[in-house]
Amino acid sequence: MPQRFAIGFDPETVNAMMAAFDKACDALRLAKTHDGATEFLAKAVVEQAKTGERDPDKLCAMTLRALNGGG
Repeated sequence: MPQRFAIGFDPETVNAMMAAFDKACDALRLAKTHDGATEFLAKAVVEQAKTGERDPDKLCAMTLRALNGGG
């Protein structure tokens, strides 16, 4: 997860977001590179983290649902 998306979050939350990002990349079969798709995914993880969720598995699931139009 690009570190610039983690600004304003505590280290524990950043670690959870990074784990969720990695899981989401794996689920979507995205290479963890700096391209438009992974930038969009990272922003989606951040949006889900803003809800207060800190469990990486739940953050990943929430992110994938949001990307699929499930909010």
